[in-house]
Amino acid sequence: MEKYLKKILFVLAGILMAGALSGCTSDKTVKTYLQALLDASYKNDSSAFVDMKLGKAEEAQALYAQGIDTGVGVFCSRMGVSDEYKEEFRQIYMEMLGKVRYTVDTAEKQSDGSYIVSVTYEKMRIFEPALTLYQEKVAALGDTWKDSDSVPSKEEIVERVILEFKESMEAVLSEVTYEEPASMNVRIELEDNVYTPNVDDIMELEKALFDGE
Repeated sequence: MEKYLKKILFVLAGILMAGALSGCTSDKTVKTYLQALLDASYKNDSSAFVDMKLGKAEEAQALYAQGIDTGVGVFCSRMGVSDEYKEEFRQIYMEMLGKVRYTVDTAEKQSDGSYIVSVTYEKMRIFEPALTLYQEKVAALGDTWKDSDSVPSKEEIVERVILEFKESMEAVLSEVTYEEPASMNVRIELEDNVYTPNVDDIMELEKALFDGE
């Protein structure tokens, strides 16, 4: 499990790609637009998404849920977590996304009609401390089992190890810390009079939000 912990690539809710901004716009509108997409995707907050007429609240909720399902599937697959534990890890995943820190600062129009949007973020320190705590817990378990007269079955060991990982994530999330603020740019591209975020930039932002390199 440990070898995958720093290689997770999160899957954002489909809101980021589904929400498109049409027609004439301004720096302020584009700034609000990206903020709306991020809030709906990470915070499950569709208020700005609806205000900007990017879609209905029900549509944003459905896209959010779909994105969470996909993300949890990737998360559990790369952690070696079986399907029976997905619902428990779903709650952790949602809480983790909800605690990301970002601020959309400015949007500047480019000569081709697109926009460069500056985003300030604070990288969440979640995986490295969770891994450290998890390794300590598993080592302690190993010592306990080594000195015990009864050795758990393979199934019991797997279940206990998964639960130790879950509890380690929960413990770190309860007092999660962040790195110093940094910034990056996200391009909002214009094609056929429709604005959408650049996919590569969005993925770079997603990776920057967590210590999952």
